[in-house]
Amino acid sequence: MRASPFLKIRKREPSGRPQRESVAEIIAIAANNRVRLGVPVEDARSQLAGSVFGRLCLQQEISRAHYEAGCRFGVVVVRYARIMGYRSLNPRSLDLMLPAGSGADGPIDDPDEIAKARRQYEDLFTALNDAPDGKRYLKALKICILQDQHADLGDLRCGLNILCRLWR
Repeated sequence: MRASPFLKIRKREPSGRPQRESVAEIIAIAANNRVRLGVPVEDARSQLAGSVFGRLCLQQEISRAHYEAGCRFGVVVVRYARIMGYRSLNPRSLDLMLPAGSGADGPIDDPDEIAKARRQYEDLFTALNDAPDGKRYLKALKICILQDQHADLGDLRCGLNILCRLWR
């Protein structure tokens, strides 16, 4: 029986299992996928190219200040969710953005840290809800940053502008 010409035949290990892909092959596949998504070849290996929000920054759809405000938004929301006992929407990616000692590896027990995290969340939530159409902006921020999906760019920019003014 002949192997299909469409299947890539891989060398086998002594146990008979096919050999795994090398790190270089995995990186090349990821870079090619990012280029197909519209990322320039020179930026394909950048960490920013790994998320919808980061690609918006690389494509200069949002500014660097917007990107930093969005990252801070993600950290504040994830810390607040952890304090309140909520499940993270995107547990692996945003939890990596949390600074060391901020409860990344367990619950936050310090009352001052809990009060600070709640205050930060309430400040950003109030700033967004006080704006006209603020709920739309908050929704766009959550979809793009927390869920890593495409959101309305205009609403996202408006929400990021509010956050930039809040955290000046």
